[in-house]
Amino acid sequence: MKKTITKLSVVAFLGLTIFIACKTQEKTEASSYLPINVLPSCVVTPSEFKTWFVGGNPTENGAVEPANSVTFGHEDNGDFYRWSEQMFLWITSPSSGIYGQSKTIFESPVFFTVSPEFGVNERKLIPHRPGILLSALPNIEKSRGVDSEEGQATGDALMSKDGALLYYITMVNDVYAQFIAAVNAGKMKGKQFPTTQAELNTIIAYAKSQNIVLPDANALAIELKTSWVDASTVKDLSKYITIDALVPTYIKTSKKWTIIPNKTQKIKLALLGVHIVGSTAGHPEMVWSTFEHKNNAPNLSYTYLDTAKKQQKIAADTKGLWVLNSAPADTTNINISHMKFKNDTISAQWTTKPLPPANNTISPSNTTRTKPWGVANKGVPNPENATAAASNSQIISINNSVLSQLVGNDIRKNYLFIGSTWTDGGAAPNGQSYSATNTTSGVAIGTSQLANSTMETYDQSTAYNPNGSCFSCHHDYKSPTPTLDPNFLSHVYADIRRGDSISGKKVKLIQ
Repeated sequence: MKKTITKLSVVAFLGLTIFIACKTQEKTEASSYLPINVLPSCVVTPSEFKTWFVGGNPTENGAVEPANSVTFGHEDNGDFYRWSEQMFLWITSPSSGIYGQSKTIFESPVFFTVSPEFGVNERKLIPHRPGILLSALPNIEKSRGVDSEEGQATGDALMSKDGALLYYITMVNDVYAQFIAAVNAGKMKGKQFPTTQAELNTIIAYAKSQNIVLPDANALAIELKTSWVDASTVKDLSKYITIDALVPTYIKTSKKWTIIPNKTQKIKLALLGVHIVGSTAGHPEMVWSTFEHKNNAPNLSYTYLDTAKKQQKIAADTKGLWVLNSAPADTTNINISHMKFKNDTISAQWTTKPLPPANNTISPSNTTRTKPWGVANKGVPNPENATAAASNSQIISINNSVLSQLVGNDIRKNYLFIGSTWTDGGAAPNGQSYSATNTTSGVAIGTSQLANSTMETYDQSTAYNPNGSCFSCHHDYKSPTPTLDPNFLSHVYADIRRGDSISGKKVKLIQ
């Protein structure tokens, strides 16, 4: 791993720009998220940032090109973080032209919603089409058990402080879909996700044989996991990306909510979080990145390096208005699940110790981000950063860099990059996270303790966890030797391929 290289002139320019632009903001809503005096150790230069935008110049809420995953260069952490930022700006770009007239790219026909499970671990791909609403579910997709892919990693439910359930939608892009179809048709072996131009050419050729054009094939295979909340419950909706969607209805009591079969309601949802997972050149294990709305949840304390490379500490958030926390001053009773799933039913089941009170009910819990920028407070987080402060500085720095260059009231200014993780050299992941004493091939690096407060809420901890990365769930746990088998890296890959989700040589799409 090579150290990040930045030109002094660019660093000085960006540091001054960020200071001027953010000085007032520092004293208000963003103070705990984005310290303005952070060491600018990871930036996007103005000239590079311009190239991300369609037309070559940033515009307010303007269209962004996807990162080119085929030519992806990976010299240092910054390359992965810049790839992640560009991909987020792309999927949340306005949709027009080849994408159709949907609101955003991820709502366009380039993406497909992954259906709930049915039968025996089967799924289908639901095309995004004009006039057809997306469906969102609160983690209860599987009638005979809990499917954690769409919702909480632990199978729990999550409510906002105002009692609104969080909903989830998993999507894949057209390259991902046609890759599966090509594998099923015997055109590709499918032993790992595509990373090369040759593999992409095979996917493009197969899609063409089915009269399908892939407008952004260089993005390679992308999987998204998104989290949402009822838009009527959030403050200042103008700061949220929204969609109209169908959600379940329930028979409700204080201790149990049961889904009413085949009865949905249309509501407006506000975007809270996004996992972006994508294959890139040299990285078939995929790059795993996450973003959150800045108002989701308070942070516990963390450290960073200032412009003089001195370590600074930010105290835990104890004030503020948060979507997922009504008592930020209480930093002890946090991330305690109040609800569990079983057979299409949400049941009150608190996981407090000692045993929960007999009168526990379905209710909000208080969520806090325990590792705000994806690494533990102590220890060596990855081969490039010797301290948590150095790693945090890179993430804060690129947030400052990107957000300061978005134009006007671009709605994407309200979303924060939390981090990305991958393996060194694209090695098959072994499920563990990097540490000074665990540098074996296949450990997660980058922000190697990454979590999203809306998706891994109850998997969070304050200390280093050797199994605390995305790969702890997304690796080949059946083989004694780590592999790059997509059936284990992705929780939806095998389910889309098998059974009724495949028809002949094509992935079957719900019409």
